[in-house]
Formats: sequence, structure tokens, C-alpha cells
Amino acid sequence: MRSGVLFGALPLLLLAVAAVAAVALGARTVPLPTTFDTLGTLLTGRGLPAGIDAAAAASRAPRTVTAALVGAALAVAGAALQGATRNPLGDPGLLGLSAGASLAMAAGLALGATGSPAGIMTLATLGTLGAAVLVYAVAAAAARAGGAPGAPSPLALVLAGAAVTAGATAGTTALLVLSPVVQDRFRFWSVGTVARADLSDALLLAPVIGAGILAAVVTAPGLDALALGDDLAHGLGSRPARVRAVLLAAVVLLTAAAVALAGPVGFVGLVVPHALRRLRPPTTRTLMVGCALWGAVLVVLADLAGRLVIAPAEIHLGVTTVLLGVPVLLTLLRRTGVGS
Repeated sequence: MRSGVLFGALPLLLLAVAAVAAVALGARTVPLPTTFDTLGTLLTGRGLPAGIDAAAAASRAPRTVTAALVGAALAVAGAALQGATRNPLGDPGLLGLSAGASLAMAAGLALGATGSPAGIMTLATLGTLGAAVLVYAVAAAAARAGGAPGAPSPLALVLAGAAVTAGATAGTTALLVLSPVVQDRFRFWSVGTVARADLSDALLLAPVIGAGILAAVVTAPGLDALALGDDLAHGLGSRPARVRAVLLAAVVLLTAAAVALAGPVGFVGLVVPHALRRLRPPTTRTLMVGCALWGAVLVVLADLAGRLVIAPAEIHLGVTTVLLGVPVLLTLLRRTGVGS
């Protein structure tokens, strides 16, 4: 009962409250009756009520939906990545996956690729997959050079991720400097924001995010066996290679979709899983479901906070999540003893 409340009912309730608040609050506060009326018309497809308040609420609805999808995708991707690599610091942004997606998108735009949602998703997927392969290859090579064959250590993965992030970021910056056209088209994604979110894009990529979350939830029980080591996992009837392949495929899909919708948004996949583990979920599957819901709550509230702190201007989502995530990262580094 307790786990059902903490990992299901409570975050669902908070998500509903946060979504209404995100639509109602901003540089212009929309009365609640108008907010609910506007949301009702959007859900039923009827014409919007007249007035400035209704227009303000309608403009905030797409970014709220997008923020929820991005939060759910990144939180589940972080939990899956941490379990698949047995790395407590696993996060799509920290391990270079988001930077790889951004580089691929910038390169695609420089080569004349369209900015359609499908095209962006394809580019982001290729970039995420390439970064994941490169990070693991570099970390594995470092482990072999140090006389420790086998799965790379958490420290090696973090260092390889930092190197890939730096290289991908430098490449993206070079493309933006060399091509003002690319810079103009790419700047929406460069810092991580849902300010210009489009509802049709969110609805198009929602099934992709749903498929990634479903794959992670279905495969989650295999992580319990992986935590014991590959040999014991084999003895328990698990197939570590298959579990990792499915989970990493889910991570690629979720990260690519999140980057395509909002650009590189960091630390969500790091903060949410570690916070929820402190609540002692009974199963890894429960943790995955909780990550999806609480991740959505976190990003919706982070976007809302960014709009309210210095209204009528706003702080981009990628900045607010970093401000939240850096203290958590420093705490984790100290407590896990990764440096040793």
C-alpha cells in the first residue's frame, strides 16, 4: 500500500496539480475557471474561449505536456542506464548521450536535413547511439589498458562520458560558429528549453517515449539479477546480454526523444532515481514506474520555477535542472567514493 502511494497515487496527484499550476501561472496569471475551461476545450478539440487569459493558458499547455514527457523519459533513462551499467552516476547528460544527440542534430542541419520532428528524432537517435557506443568503447579500452578486463568501472564511464561530452560540445559549437543558418535553427535546442514546444511534436514523439518506458519497465526485473553480477545472473536463469541490450535500446530512444523535444536537459536522470531509491521501492519495476511519474513532476515544476523567478523573463529548463543536479552530483561523488 505504501509503495502504491509513493510511486503511483501521490506523483499522479502532484503531476495534475503541477500541470494546472504550470498552465495558470506565469508572467500573466490566468484565473482557475479560465484555466480549466481552456484545458477542456483543448482536450475536446472545441474552439478556444475568447480573451487574453485563454490565449495565455493555451500557449502554456504544449510546453507543460512536453515538460512532462521529457521528465518521464530522462528519469527512466537514467534509472535504466544506472542499472544496465551498474554505475550510480549513470545519466544521459553526464555520460555524453545528450551531447551526442545535439551534435548529430547540428551536423544534420548543416547538411541540409529538415527540421521536422521525424527528421530531428532520427538525427538525435543516431547521435545518442553513436555517443553510447563511443563512451563504452573508450571506457572498456581504458579498463583493458589498466589490466582490468571486463565491464568498465563507474569512474571510467564517467571520465569517458566527460570526454565525449566535451568533444561533442566543441563540435556543435564549431558548426554553429561556421554556419549562422544552423545557429539560427539550432539555438532553440542548445540550452535545453520547452519555451517553443509544439503540441503536435509532443504527441508525435509520445508513443516513442511510451515504448521506451514500457521496455524499461518490462525488463526491469532483470536488473535485480544483474546487480549480483553476470555469473550469478546466468545461474539464476537471467540473460544479462539481452537485458542490457533492451535497456540500452530504451535509453537511446528515451534520450533521443527528450533531446528532440527540449534539447539537452541534464541531471534529471541522476536526481530522480537516486531520490526514489531512498524511499525503498519494493521492486525495480516499481522504481521505473515511479521514475516516470516523479520525473514528469520534477521537470514540470522546474519549468514553472524558471518562468516565475525572474518573470516576465525566464530561466531555461536546462539551467534550472543543472542548478538542482550539481549539488546532488557532488553529494553522490562523496558518498559513493568513486574517486577511490
